[in-house]
Amino acid sequence: MDAIAPHLVAEPAFASSVFFIPTNRDCSRAAASYLRELDFARERAGRSIPLVVSETDRGPSVPVNAEALAALARARPDQPVHHLTLDAQHAYFDELLRGEPAAVAEMFRSPRRNYGTAMNKLFLMTASFGADALHRRDSDTRLLDEEVPQAAGRFPIEVELAFLGRRVGDVDADGAEGAGPAVEDAPVCVVGGNYFGEWNLDVKDLAGRSYGIVHRLYEILGFAPEDVPALVEEVFPAEQVYDGRDARTLRLAPNEGADPDCGNVAVTRVHELMPSVPSDNNLAVDYFGFDLAMALGIPALHHTRAVFHAYHSGRFVPEQKRLYWEGVARFADYFNSYGPLYEPGALGRADLAGGELIPAELRAAIGRAVGALPGADPAGRAARITALAEEILIPFDERYARIGRHLAENAERYVRELDADYAHHRLLLDRWPGLVERAGNLDLAEFAPALRGR
Repeated sequence: MDAIAPHLVAEPAFASSVFFIPTNRDCSRAAASYLRELDFARERAGRSIPLVVSETDRGPSVPVNAEALAALARARPDQPVHHLTLDAQHAYFDELLRGEPAAVAEMFRSPRRNYGTAMNKLFLMTASFGADALHRRDSDTRLLDEEVPQAAGRFPIEVELAFLGRRVGDVDADGAEGAGPAVEDAPVCVVGGNYFGEWNLDVKDLAGRSYGIVHRLYEILGFAPEDVPALVEEVFPAEQVYDGRDARTLRLAPNEGADPDCGNVAVTRVHELMPSVPSDNNLAVDYFGFDLAMALGIPALHHTRAVFHAYHSGRFVPEQKRLYWEGVARFADYFNSYGPLYEPGALGRADLAGGELIPAELRAAIGRAVGALPGADPAGRAARITALAEEILIPFDERYARIGRHLAENAERYVRELDADYAHHRLLLDRWPGLVERAGNLDLAEFAPALRGR
């Protein structure tokens, strides 16, 4: 399985794609790193894939990124580079959302941190670039071989170009052989790997004292207690060792093993079908489409070509830590509220043999299920957030106790705000097919022209 068939890389199963780096920081190092992937795509697959940096705020990093991207574009005149500032995005969304309900327009214009909306923007922008697929890398990552020389040449995009959109029967991966006739002709709609380096959940302080605290945290978050020890061992290793594996695994259900990470992923078709949950300061809501797709039987492919997740300062900044743990608290509610939808077959099965993966009746069932979430069991949901505060944060030390007391005092408010977010998600699910169609009739390059040649 280590080798990837060269003829597959040379003939991707999707017509065109766009490469996004969403950011709220200086992403010059990430952009320079991932240009190497785009060079590979051009040389090995004959693909000129636009690099698009999408800003999520108006912070001091924006002009820094503008200067860095302009320099990259001058140095690479054959590589399209686009800088999507918020001003350019607002002009684009003003045009795209004309006539939409005010609540929909507010989702895309809000300055608040919202991982679901950030992903939804990329989904719609992909259509407005005239592309069939998107690649996403996060701005605090870079290619692994820059930190681990043994990973040289193992680009995630090689796996994405080889297998995204391809029928399962033509995929060389664990679990693909013998997947059954109903799956063999289905397209692989998500291809992704994970991180090497910094953990993707900020629990190092907890783990430094006891992994038992992390185990209990995951139980409160809603993971099955019997699965937690193995999951924590896989996700939060005490010491990471690069083992050089180049493995691929077909995934037909979420949360049953390693899933593609949103910061190292490529997507086709799913982005046109299911928008992410537009929930402010809520972790992992941008995985909604991937998780639900797998629950409906739409195949995903996990690979072991990780990207390096950069280490950040371990300094305890109270305001940042409070915002972070508010995000964890909101995730606890999201994970448990939406979790039943991710049980394989709970809402039905995708039409893998037909031209429309999610027929109208299945889309309606998804909408009804999401529409039933607001207002459900408010006391129980607030109690879960309170347990997070009282069992994990308050006993740890006074710094975390202050955050824990804040979470407990605001638990009921978080639940009310999350109810509003879930109602907005139902609205967005209803509006999504029309939004994608309209996005396909806009040219995003008119709002943010390529920087090359400037």
